[in-house]
Amino acid sequence: IRAAVTEAAKKGLFVAAHAHAREGAANAVRAGVRSIEHGTWVDDETLALMKSRGTFFVPTLAIMSPLGDPRGNSADDVALQLRTQSMMGPLRAAVRKAHALGVVVAAATDGSYADKDDTGRIRIAHEIAMLREHIGFTPLDSITAATLNGARVLGIDNRTGTVRVGMEADLVVYDGDPLADSTVFFEPRLVGSGGRS
Repeated sequence: IRAAVTEAAKKGLFVAAHAHAREGAANAVRAGVRSIEHGTWVDDETLALMKSRGTFFVPTLAIMSPLGDPRGNSADDVALQLRTQSMMGPLRAAVRKAHALGVVVAAATDGSYADKDDTGRIRIAHEIAMLREHIGFTPLDSITAATLNGARVLGIDNRTGTVRVGMEADLVVYDGDPLADSTVFFEPRLVGSGGRS
């Protein structure tokens, strides 16, 4: 893992670790990865190390949730539902601890918006809602997880992730107050990228 981190750094790139298990997450953080994706069974020691090293936590709560990722009735889907149900408690607890420690949490879907991908139903809106409802993020913290913190993970927060003079005009317009009601995120009225809709 350290070799991958070292080689990526030579190219100005970051390494994200797909890690559910305690040992895998710990090894990845010690090796210097930029972020831990999922982190279901990350322990307190590793969370403290993440805080001290500035490692980001991208828990992808929405895709892990049987509620956020409704499936059909085949045997494989039932097994997946049972698996994710058993993982949600530890994952939510890990995110709560990370947030309390000050580990930067970023929202992500771990899915694709493409029709061919079964995860295409999952949206950042689901993640924002879960951060508020199940983790205890304030409305502003949940929005920051999906905007500034996402840009920080990717190392592009010098050009996007916030609304201010000189930044790219990457904006989403909603009909309602997203601080008061997270359901408005499911119905964007206008999406702008680089100032163009």
